[in-house]
Amino acid sequence: MSDIQRENWGSKLGFILSVAGSAIGLGNIWRFPYIAGENGGGAFLVVYLACVLLVGLPIMVCELAIGRNAQTGAVGAFAKIFPGKSKLSRTLGVLTFFGGIVILFSNHIGSGLLVAGLGLAMIKWGFKSAGPLALIVAMIILSYYSVIGGWIIEYTVKSFQPNSFAQLETVPAAKDALIGFLGTPWRVVLWHFVFLGLSAAMLWGGIKGGIERWSKILLPMLFLLLLVVIIRSLTLPGASKGLTFLFHPDFSKLQPSVFLAAIGHSFYSLSLGMAISITYGSYQTKHDNLYSSALSVISLDTLGAILAGVAIFPAVFAMNMDPAAGTGLVFQVLPATFNRIPLGWLWSGLFFIMLAIAALTSAASLMECGVTFLLDHTKLKRHGAIILVYVIIGLFGVLSCVSILDWSNLEPVHKFLVRFFGETLANGDWLDFLDTFCNNFILPITALLTALFAGWAWTTRKATDELRMGAEKIADKNLLIWSAGLLDDEAYCAAAERHGLTFSSLWAFAIRYIAPLAIVAIFLSAIGLL
Repeated sequence: MSDIQRENWGSKLGFILSVAGSAIGLGNIWRFPYIAGENGGGAFLVVYLACVLLVGLPIMVCELAIGRNAQTGAVGAFAKIFPGKSKLSRTLGVLTFFGGIVILFSNHIGSGLLVAGLGLAMIKWGFKSAGPLALIVAMIILSYYSVIGGWIIEYTVKSFQPNSFAQLETVPAAKDALIGFLGTPWRVVLWHFVFLGLSAAMLWGGIKGGIERWSKILLPMLFLLLLVVIIRSLTLPGASKGLTFLFHPDFSKLQPSVFLAAIGHSFYSLSLGMAISITYGSYQTKHDNLYSSALSVISLDTLGAILAGVAIFPAVFAMNMDPAAGTGLVFQVLPATFNRIPLGWLWSGLFFIMLAIAALTSAASLMECGVTFLLDHTKLKRHGAIILVYVIIGLFGVLSCVSILDWSNLEPVHKFLVRFFGETLANGDWLDFLDTFCNNFILPITALLTALFAGWAWTTRKATDELRMGAEKIADKNLLIWSAGLLDDEAYCAAAERHGLTFSSLWAFAIRYIAPLAIVAIFLSAIGLL
């Protein structure tokens, strides 16, 4: 165990911007617009906002509280707070193990073995299993996230090169250009390592001098660029159709799949279940108000997602493009859209710079999870830990670089995945497999374990004791009396002010019941049972 004194954030603003930077990434500017486009625009936005408040916010507060209480990264946090095993964890472990056996005999070998293995881990180690699982998923996501970050750098550079995108007048032409780039593995690998190196550079100066310093610079720059692109997008003829699509809910389009997509995206967007909030929370002091910090982060994250929609949809509709183009929206539809706008190279360049900033702040936060683990559990110093994580993740990410278009470079891996996980999950490429596996399976599991741990093992009583530190003025105030302006009314005694509908009671109810049920719904949907 490292004996280095643990750093703290330099300021509350720095912490909020750093956590917001981890959340405002590709999930907001790349994923949110195309998911909204596929699920009805405004109707999806309404459901998404509800999911963020009812599910995302409680989980984020929970993860921050765990990290701050333990003062260590995700791997050691659960064990430090609750070193033993509980009846709940053993029961869950047994049920999970036998569930894995059932899946195994239904000819889903890989999924069955993994689920059964998770059950055994729960039986042996209890909720402590959630920490390593969260760290592993963070490192896996970083390995392919940095590959996509490399694509963004390629498109940023090309945007400012004369005539690079001049021929991209249609989506098929833009698709051919993307395929041409992805079909040159050495370029994809190069930009992958460049992007990962830039992420590592953000961590070099530590918490205050690295992550916090760069977040204070990059996040305001991100919002400034968003506003510039928004202004240009809104001045295009026909742009109002895009705003109508985004802000005029058509509730007739609401299907069960829309609710599940909204819940799932709230986890992806807020970086929940992947050790980030626990890691960042471990560098907080007891004077920080976790409620207000989480609300500030979620507000910035949601604002970023909405502004991204305002930047993208008016331009897409003005150029008669398809808003439901899926994952190709950013790398195929938008280049063709910008190409039709005067000075399109400039707007394209600004957009991809903005996207690169969002991706960098998120990738740095993922990398910090691995770095913090090494600092907490080995004798490595920060610089050595950063280099080690860079090398390991960089090499693992090469698999995603060389298998984007097909499995020809990883045919043995493909055969293994098909044999153990089936054609459906192994469809696409290695990057698609990792993305689907992490977001549809691992993240819901880690988030569920975290919610159950805080709500039932650690208990909401002890967790709220942690949350009260720094939030004494608001944690236990009766929200109904507060909102009615009656806190100073003599008719209400102190007990009435402090009990009933409070931030603490709302959080406790959500983390015990609402969040776990929502997460189970995501998981059942992902495996095709809902």
